Parts: sequence; C-alpha cells; structure tokens
Amino acid sequence: MDTNQAALDYARAYVASRKDTETRCDAIELDLFTPNYNTGILAALTLDFFDPVEITTNQPGGSILNQTLQVFGVSHRVTPNSWKTTFTTLEPIIDGFILNSSLYGVLDTSVLAY
Repeated sequence: MDTNQAALDYARAYVASRKDTETRCDAIELDLFTPNYNTGILAALTLDFFDPVEITTNQPGGSILNQTLQVFGVSHRVTPNSWKTTFTTLEPIIDGFILNSSLYGVLDTSVLAY
C-alpha cells in the first residue's frame, strides 16, 4: 500500500468481502495420527496460505453446508503420540484469477465472466 487511496481501497474490499457472511467455518483440524489417512497428511503438508478449500459440513437438523474458503493460517501440534494440523479459514478477500486453479482459474465464471 503506497498511498492512502490504495489503503482505503484494500480496506473497502476487505469490508465488502466480510459483510454478508452467514454461517462460518473458522477452522479445520486434521488428526494426522488417524490410520490410513494419507489424504489428510498430503493436505497438511501441501496446503498454503490463500489456497482455496471446499468445506462440507453436516449441520444440526440434517442440512448440509457447502462453502469455498481460503486458508489464512496453519498450525501444527506434534507430540510423540499425536499430530494435529489446524487450518484457519475465511471467505476469500477478493475473487480473482489464480493460475492452475480449478476454482479460481476458470474463464467465464464468477468474477471472470465480465
């Protein structure tokens, strides 16, 4: 942010991206000591900040919530008998084009349709 206007633009984009949040998934915890959980271990070692993740949760009453979020934080807790990885998730700040992304790299969809 080189100017006050740039800072204001970022602040407005951030507020706009958070104003309509309804049900949130603030974090995902993976128990990597689970037997035969290669998918979880691969995710824990390869996901990075701003990577998109698709979250499906079963809500009370039987409804299902599907959200596309981004990783905004990663923490690992490793002991001799456990390995837990927690990903902090948030809604994307701004939709945009991400190379090689099956979600944010598809032309004629979402914000790329204009």
